[in-house]
Amino acid sequence: MEKKNKVKNKKRKVFNIKLWLHDLKTVIHKDLISTKRVKKYFLAGIIPPIVILIVFSSFDMINNPETYNVIIVDDDNTDYSNIMVNYISNITSEFAPWFNVIPIDSYQEAKMKIDNYEVLGLIYIPVGFQANITSNSTGIKGTLYLEVQNINDDYVKNYIQRLDEAVLTFNQHIHLSNGHVDNFELIAKKSYVVNQDVSLIKGTVIGVIGVYGIICGLLYGGLNIAKEYNDNTMIEITISPIKRSAYIASKQLIAILLGSLVVIAFSLILFLIFNVKFRGNLGVVILAFLLSTWFHTCLGGLIGLKIKQTMNVMLITIVMAIFFWFFSGGFAPTRMLGETVYDISRFIPSTYWMEILFSETFLPNSLYVLPRLGILAISSIGLTIIFWILISKEGFKL
Repeated sequence: MEKKNKVKNKKRKVFNIKLWLHDLKTVIHKDLISTKRVKKYFLAGIIPPIVILIVFSSFDMINNPETYNVIIVDDDNTDYSNIMVNYISNITSEFAPWFNVIPIDSYQEAKMKIDNYEVLGLIYIPVGFQANITSNSTGIKGTLYLEVQNINDDYVKNYIQRLDEAVLTFNQHIHLSNGHVDNFELIAKKSYVVNQDVSLIKGTVIGVIGVYGIICGLLYGGLNIAKEYNDNTMIEITISPIKRSAYIASKQLIAILLGSLVVIAFSLILFLIFNVKFRGNLGVVILAFLLSTWFHTCLGGLIGLKIKQTMNVMLITIVMAIFFWFFSGGFAPTRMLGETVYDISRFIPSTYWMEILFSETFLPNSLYVLPRLGILAISSIGLTIIFWILISKEGFKL
């Protein structure tokens, strides 16, 4: 008898899965037909990023060079110096693509480059860095030498400020592991000789691609829901046996499908036109895009449920996407926009999609990217649960 019940339960589960897949296929087919008939789906997703690109690139094309290059020389090459190098790399990732760290083995070569004004700055970790920190002497400190040009530039000032914060972070790390306070100091030599303007065009390109991904999720997720109300098909769907999970999954898959096709094509064109070199892991970017689209599809769907009118949904989602673009680092790294913008950005999941895109394109760093992927995943799951709860009030079945 027990075996028969197990067989029945197994068959019931298989039947439920098949039924769910059938519901999903039905809704996707309907949505695809509906999407093909509405050209504004595509126009609304394409026009805003193109306008942003044209406006900002017209101001950025004349600037040179494209990036502030900072040389780092680690002559100590110990555990502590490697930790410091990782701190510097993580900081630089926050400012990509305007800042780039270049490791060089020879201090003489690095010094020649800084003296010839070929680079913005030189970060030097001398031999004895770790030994001084672990010497148990309160009067001896590990020393990091920093020589920077063009300190008058606000971007450079923000970058140097973050290096100063790295000193505090490193001291806290050493204090916990070694028992001393203030084991490390940064000696800075700052000059005002060179005035380098950084070209923002590559950053603008990545920012536009980032906001494109946001728009696709919000727009397609919202329009697909609102159109059900406009076409008077929402009542028919709610009284049908279609499960809400299949309905929500369909809306997300449509947004991911449409968004992926448009974003990939647009990205390839922009990368070729503006000679943007991708240096990271494409799989990480794709995963981040899927998680970001998943989140923004749910957010767009909630807007569609509330507003119900396609034109209003379109306007609201585009305005919201541009808001996210600014506060999540698409306009410029949030560290450069002040502490208020930075603090707000931490509560916007779009920030982490944008930061992953910047980092993997210009300065790949797994320690920088992995926590952001986790935040995107948690945000997506959380908003999906909220979406399910609210859409169940519309009459959808489990």
